[in-house]
Amino acid sequence: MGSLTEQMDIKAGRQIVVWGKSDNIRITDVLNPLDLREAGLTDIENLRLPVTMTKLDYFFRGLNLSNMVIHEIRYAKNPAFGNDFFPAAQPLPSKETPDEGFDLDDTEFAVALNGIFRGWDASFYWANVYDDTPHLAADAIIPVPTFKQDHARLNMVGAAFNYAWGNWLFFTEAAYFDGIEFFNGGDKDYHRIDALAGAEYSGFTDTTVSFEVADRHITNFDARLEEAPDFGQEDAFVSALRLTRTYLHDTLSLTLLAQTFGITGEDGAFQRFSAEYDYTDSIEITGGVVFYKSGDLVRFTGVGDNDRVFLEIKYHF
Repeated sequence: MGSLTEQMDIKAGRQIVVWGKSDNIRITDVLNPLDLREAGLTDIENLRLPVTMTKLDYFFRGLNLSNMVIHEIRYAKNPAFGNDFFPAAQPLPSKETPDEGFDLDDTEFAVALNGIFRGWDASFYWANVYDDTPHLAADAIIPVPTFKQDHARLNMVGAAFNYAWGNWLFFTEAAYFDGIEFFNGGDKDYHRIDALAGAEYSGFTDTTVSFEVADRHITNFDARLEEAPDFGQEDAFVSALRLTRTYLHDTLSLTLLAQTFGITGEDGAFQRFSAEYDYTDSIEITGGVVFYKSGDLVRFTGVGDNDRVFLEIKYHF
């Protein structure tokens, strides 16, 4: 990392770059894959996996223009066959395309323009990246049909806004995705619009409450996408309610996070009750419980019996 000029910085190496305003639901935050092996155990900020990139920042007139060249292809870590959260009766194909790692032809690109103003801020995004969620595709037909996990190349344009008003913070995000592919979709590309709106209130003593809701809408959806193995949805709703209260001079934090998929939870849900305690400047203790509700969403099929109790102790050197 270094400064090329007074207005330009450059940083190269494995990085995490966060896009968007939501802490609970990803809309424009597309640059880093997630560790999704156990849903609901921790927040998104602890799930992002770094990728190797070169990031060039240019600062002018109170704005920041970020240009990113992502050299490393890396995908989300999903539950493996046999895991409590793996929904299928047989493993997925082991082959993924393109391969993880470094290949000049697979380089991804992204640009962000950010501005922070009095009482509000805005961000605009563009990215040309691989879809982190693969679709099944034919690998060979002769002599025996075989399949692979294929990651489509997507174009995304999006924006995010924050507005502060007294003890309230209002935020919204929207993104348009082009190039989505499905097994049952043949050679046709699909388009999706993701939109989110939320609010956070901090007017109570040592307490913050937030609520957000989002919808992912496939604009050119057709009924064949509902069939296996895609199980696609024309509209996928998700909402999140978070309540956090601090005690003991901010050393103890209690949090309730309830995330619901579908308008009434028909696609699944989970609730997490957690506590974080800074025992010393070096020792942090986290523990809690997660309750799951099964639903129609593939990754929530049969998870109702997967309730978890967790405890973690971190020592910072």
